[in-house]
Amino acid sequence: MLRFKPHNCPLFVTGYIRGEKVKRILIDGGSAINIMPKSTMNDLGVAVGELLKSRMMIQGFNLEGQRAIGMIRFELAMADLFTMSIFNVTDSKTSDKLLLGRP
Repeated sequence: MLRFKPHNCPLFVTGYIRGEKVKRILIDGGSAINIMPKSTMNDLGVAVGELLKSRMMIQGFNLEGQRAIGMIRFELAMADLFTMSIFNVTDSKTSDKLLLGRP
């Protein structure tokens, strides 16, 4: 008889922004905002001058706050879903390329 141990697996998807394929998009229903690391911003060819000003202080899992560098709005395509999303850009090192919070 097979037994499976209970576990929590993150949900990663692939999408497209500006025609560029973005892998490792983390869907986090516990997050209230969408986050884009600065490394992903650079990979997409987004200049800092394209960012809108933001006063957002992001509270992370380590209980320390981090101010967003800025924010930007993109059309995100995932399979048959096309949506305009606002991303808060942070200067942080993460293993995921984008974090999608609750709509």
